[in-house]
Amino acid sequence: MERFASKFYAGIRFADYVFSEPVPLAICVTTPQSMGVYAVLVPDATWGPRHFQPIFFGVFNGQRQSQLTPDDYRRCLRAAAGKQLYVTAYNMPLLGDPSELHRVQRELVHIYSPLCNHDPADASSAELVRKLDALESKNQEHEALLKVLLAALGHLVQPTHEVKKRTVGFQVASAAPRHSASPK
Repeated sequence: MERFASKFYAGIRFADYVFSEPVPLAICVTTPQSMGVYAVLVPDATWGPRHFQPIFFGVFNGQRQSQLTPDDYRRCLRAAAGKQLYVTAYNMPLLGDPSELHRVQRELVHIYSPLCNHDPADASSAELVRKLDALESKNQEHEALLKVLLAALGHLVQPTHEVKKRTVGFQVASAAPRHSASPK
């Protein structure tokens, strides 16, 4: 019944959970006596009805200061690609079961597949992502170098236009008799 009543509150909805209104991550503070699930968001016009895409779901409780690790934060910044990060929270009763927090988080991760949630045990995929990023940056460097080389080569190979020179000496074709006007 509590979920149905919460459908009328302002905020942003993910699955059947109504989260708070998104605020910039830089000004977000959590109250020490609360627990719940939070989402890190980026503005995205392709998402609707609210134009925010969830890129990370995490849990918070009153026992720890920050649940967003530095690695998670870096992944979120990379996924945001220069856009501002926002955060929103779904608060749960402090006396609630902590396993419920993780169940809600897993449910939301399963439904939305956010870019920055991944299994820490999946180090091989993280290594592949790192290698792919390195290859992409090398490819961009090589592409830029190739463009510079092609431009330099284009300047060397450009055909030069020679100025037509005046012919000197006796010319057979020009030896034809000149028409002179004869006086009548």
